[in-house]
Amino acid sequence: MAQCVIVHIGLMKSGTTFIQGRLGANRERLAAQRVLFPGPTWRRHVNAVQDLMGHPGHTPGSWDSLTEEINAYDGTAVISMEYLVMAGRRGIGILAGSFGDAELRIVVGARDLGRTVPAMWQEAVKNRSTRTFAEYVDGIRDEAENGRRFWRQQHAGRIVTRWAGHLGPDHVYVVTLPPPPARGELLWERFCQVAGIREESSWDDAPRTNESLGVASALVMRRLNELTGDLSVKDYKRRVKAVGKHLLPAHRAEEEAIGFTVPDWLREEAARIRTQVTDSGVHVVGDLDELTPLDVLGADPGSVSAEAQLDAALTALDRTVRQAKRIRSG
Repeated sequence: MAQCVIVHIGLMKSGTTFIQGRLGANRERLAAQRVLFPGPTWRRHVNAVQDLMGHPGHTPGSWDSLTEEINAYDGTAVISMEYLVMAGRRGIGILAGSFGDAELRIVVGARDLGRTVPAMWQEAVKNRSTRTFAEYVDGIRDEAENGRRFWRQQHAGRIVTRWAGHLGPDHVYVVTLPPPPARGELLWERFCQVAGIREESSWDDAPRTNESLGVASALVMRRLNELTGDLSVKDYKRRVKAVGKHLLPAHRAEEEAIGFTVPDWLREEAARIRTQVTDSGVHVVGDLDELTPLDVLGADPGSVSAEAQLDAALTALDRTVRQAKRIRSG
């Protein structure tokens, strides 16, 4: 039976992809330290968590398969999947009862809301949203439909309080994502501190798979979503989402970032989140001062020229025609 199970539940855009990639790329090194990151790919974690939470289209038995492997392992095991931030009483209860007497540590990655809001907007755009940036921000403020979803995924205070309420604060660890210009390795070092992973001279990294978009490319993607609303989910993922994932990021160096000036209401909510985390009594690895919202330098999505958007669109089109199979003429 595993002696310790680390469950990394997000939050989204708090360095989760980096940590998951680092874990996956170093399975053999971790195994030498008696740390299991179940594979063969991270998709197994996705399938297991979808099964745990009763996600539509889940594969029954995926959670049991994962837990059986972990329970047969003599050491530390790591699960990482950010859908778990939305787990309620039922899901948390199933998870808590899945690992016998193993020590359970829930890891909640947290990032300041100033950087999180534009990151989450472009993530929504890469997943079929047609909301403008201004509409997205207004929805967060008013807790409209997209705002409620945002806070379910990003309100560290509520998430930490819920998990600590079910499991006890000693089982929950908040790991803060340091702001620039902190060393890129600092987040990994903090995660390793919680997971009991010993320092190595170097670690392998997986290829980056969730690159951010520049502001012009994000606007192109949003417009594509408007034009392709008739596509099936499957066709959207294969044709449109692939553009945002594989083609538009190549133009990022030629664009400005998505700029964002943190409004007062968001600063006030960040202060409430900090108070909730403190009052919950959970462990904090890092510094809660790092959750103070930061303004993001860049361009307001509402002021980006049509020329800049055309340039981003043509770059994606160029890459598409070079990679596409030959089209027969006539």
